[in-house]
Amino acid sequence: MGGDQLDLKATIAILRRQKRLMLLTASLVLSLAFGYVILAIPIYQSTVLLQVDGRSSNLLDPSGTGLEQSAILNARVDSEVEILSSQATALAVVYAANLVSDQEFGPKLSWINKFCIAIGMECDGNALRRLVGMQQAAIDDQEALVNGTLKNLQDAVEIRRRGLTYLIGISVASETPKRAAEIANTYAQTYIERQVGAKTKAAISARDVLRRQIDNAEADLAASERAVNNFIETNLSRLEKESGDPAIADLRRRLDGAVETQARTRAQVLSAESAISSQNWDAVASSLGDQAIAELARQRKALQDRLGDTISGSTEAFDVAAEMARLDGDLARASDATLTTVRADMGAMQDRERETRDLLRSQLLRSDLSAEMLAKLFNLQQSATIARNQYQTLLAREQDLGALANLQIADARVVSEALPSNTPLAPKRQLILALALIGGLGAGALCAFLKEYFFGGIVSASQLENVMQTQVPVSLATFSSGRSGQDPAESILTAPMSFYAESFRKLRAVIDRGLMNTDTTTSPLKQGKVILVSSAIPAEGKTTTAIALARTYALSGVSTLLIDADLRRPAVAARLGNQSTTGLIDFLAPQAKEASLPIATFDDTLSPLTVISAGQRSNVPTDQLLNGASFQGLMDSAIAGFDIVIIDSPPLLPVVDTRYLARFADAVVHVVRYGSTTQGELREAATQLREFLRKDAIYLGLLNMEEREGRQSGYYGEYGQYGAAED
Repeated sequence: MGGDQLDLKATIAILRRQKRLMLLTASLVLSLAFGYVILAIPIYQSTVLLQVDGRSSNLLDPSGTGLEQSAILNARVDSEVEILSSQATALAVVYAANLVSDQEFGPKLSWINKFCIAIGMECDGNALRRLVGMQQAAIDDQEALVNGTLKNLQDAVEIRRRGLTYLIGISVASETPKRAAEIANTYAQTYIERQVGAKTKAAISARDVLRRQIDNAEADLAASERAVNNFIETNLSRLEKESGDPAIADLRRRLDGAVETQARTRAQVLSAESAISSQNWDAVASSLGDQAIAELARQRKALQDRLGDTISGSTEAFDVAAEMARLDGDLARASDATLTTVRADMGAMQDRERETRDLLRSQLLRSDLSAEMLAKLFNLQQSATIARNQYQTLLAREQDLGALANLQIADARVVSEALPSNTPLAPKRQLILALALIGGLGAGALCAFLKEYFFGGIVSASQLENVMQTQVPVSLATFSSGRSGQDPAESILTAPMSFYAESFRKLRAVIDRGLMNTDTTTSPLKQGKVILVSSAIPAEGKTTTAIALARTYALSGVSTLLIDADLRRPAVAARLGNQSTTGLIDFLAPQAKEASLPIATFDDTLSPLTVISAGQRSNVPTDQLLNGASFQGLMDSAIAGFDIVIIDSPPLLPVVDTRYLARFADAVVHVVRYGSTTQGELREAATQLREFLRKDAIYLGLLNMEEREGRQSGYYGEYGQYGAAED
């Protein structure tokens, strides 16, 4: 704004002047906000709370009941938040809640796609790639639908930890309160099920890995046991001889008997199984030594002989066949029962054999054997023991993992289910309208200052000072020439006590003081001073100001000369009622230089003012005339012959003439019409004028409050047509 301090009074004045713009802006913002509030679909939000359990979730571990360390639990809570926020969890919710076919969360066509469908075109990237010949694999429609639904769901879900607690909130926003609560609860339930499923899968995977290790351990155990047994069997005679222990000889006989009996029983079982498969019941009875089976076999053979003597198809033949079938069933059941008993006996024999071997092994380790034999036996026994312990440990762990897979629980639990909300989350009508009102007033104030200081016309002296960065001593009082029918410049004479006339006397006092400050050796009236009156664009009151200021000086007794240097559009002579057709343009013309014509002047009929008119309007560029030696001589003579020389110059922006006149000026009065000249035009004109002024020249602004009928049209008004003839 140009100053280091903000003038509160000036600021309030600006806001008062621009109150219509502010109210219009605020009304527009409020209208838009009200329309949004009316048309916006209410969004409801429901929240489900999960609590992360700080205790161990392993039901088979009785020692895991204590709370974990705070840092570890905090890390777990943050990890669960990230898992909840992952796409995998959201995707599982999409399938669990069947959101792909949901009207709200399902994928929707954009207005571009709808337009393309309406005109029968494809507007996706694949169509463009095909158009330019690039190969692009088609995207699965189902995958696209799921991805669209996934994005909509993630946009509607908010997952965050509640402060430093172990609570996690899952909030879902939806157009329907009930739907929001359902999806939030589904989200929590799906997350818990996925967590339990992941832990169960991990336990099963660990059990499968352990099963492969058990198979290897079982093979190692069998190999170790065989190694011990083979060593004992191979060296049993030597071991018995070295030990001299009769218990070892007894155990050896028992072992040999057990092995021999087990071998006969195994052969008996194999023979019986072969006979049963071929239904050779006599062989079965012989192998198993069962009299009941032998009796049933004899009866069947008798029926078979009887069947051969009967007539085929007779009742007797049918009865005999039925009886034979019954006997076959009885034989099969009896054979299976007896065989089962034999197998059980064989299992008992294997147990006795194993017990005998263990007793023999223990007895040998306690016997007085040679160091060599004892070391070998001990090493083999230790290997077998280690293999057995490892095998038993793996079996126990496998059983634990199998049980753990069926007893998994989640590390988090729902502590508060989501309920339908009665109050919409958005739009917050009162807040939106309040913010719209505040924002509208703020935007209105911003527009007011922008218009005041950048875009709009000048409406105050303080604003003019800020824009021009110069002093504005007075503002001309409002004078409506249209209503009074009087030339404003004549009020200097007809109404000398008016505020309008007083404004020019103030302007003169400021100019005289400035001229005196620039030349302290002489009075400004002892040497002629040049005052240039200009404006940025036409119709700003420049000529009226020049005439009124010149009359003010002339009436004060100062010899004053008014020069109309606006050769493109002269107006001073007509305003003063002079009908002369010759003037400055004639004096500066090349033919005037050759004939040495004198400059024509005339006196103002209402004041002691001498005037040099511009003459006829020039239809050719005049900047070289004002930059020539003739005009320089004229200005030297005027400064020598008059105390004050006032130049009415052309507007700065349309033509270049004023730039050549500025070098003569001791003071410049820049006239700006109220609310007419834009600030951009004013800044440009002030910048250009300062480039051509002397450094000691006075530069003043003058705000013209005079009302004017009509407005200038076209770029820079009539000056838009450079050098054009007057219509």
